[in-house]
Amino acid sequence: MPASKVRIVIQASEIQAIKASWYLVTETETKPGISLGAFGMILVLVSIGAFFAALAAAYYFVLAERTEGEPGHFSNWFWLSTALIVLSSGCLQRARSTLLFARFDSYRRDLWVTTAVGLAFLVTQVLGCLDLNAQGVFVAGNAKGSMYYVFTGVHGFHLLGGIGALVWLVRKARALRDGEEQPLRRHRAAARHVASYWHFMGAVWIGLFVFLLIWR
Repeated sequence: MPASKVRIVIQASEIQAIKASWYLVTETETKPGISLGAFGMILVLVSIGAFFAALAAAYYFVLAERTEGEPGHFSNWFWLSTALIVLSSGCLQRARSTLLFARFDSYRRDLWVTTAVGLAFLVTQVLGCLDLNAQGVFVAGNAKGSMYYVFTGVHGFHLLGGIGALVWLVRKARALRDGEEQPLRRHRAAARHVASYWHFMGAVWIGLFVFLLIWR
């Protein structure tokens, strides 16, 4: 596939992501039974999924046409980071469970644990890339090697948004009080949307991880 077509596919996915964010901010009504936040989050996740699918497809065609370049030894840091992203999803689900029973101290603690594990994931991703660099695997002139850097970099950028959302939840959770039902309902809805994003990004990384294993 020509490079120009690859860029068009990826740019089209980025436009869809922008449109989804625009809907999330500007739409005021949705279908009965679907909240604005849920509807906007669905659009955002579909757009992000389309973007990563286009990115993987672009590399698929590039790697099918170009055989030069070595991927290097598959760093154990990527295995560890995969385990960490799965662990972080478990921690976030535990946090939501404590919120369901209005155990606010445990909820905030579990959110911080999730955030810390998420940051550890990013650190292991960077260490994995540094390991590849030490092996002489660079972005330029190595199609197989460059996909490690592209996948981890783009995914890490999106995950940083999730970490920011987790910190925002922690700050909002400080104002929660037992017996105040309306603020608690709103916070549970926000936590549900953040969890959907976080779990989705975890699933995206697992998909990219499998792709890297197949094409290494």
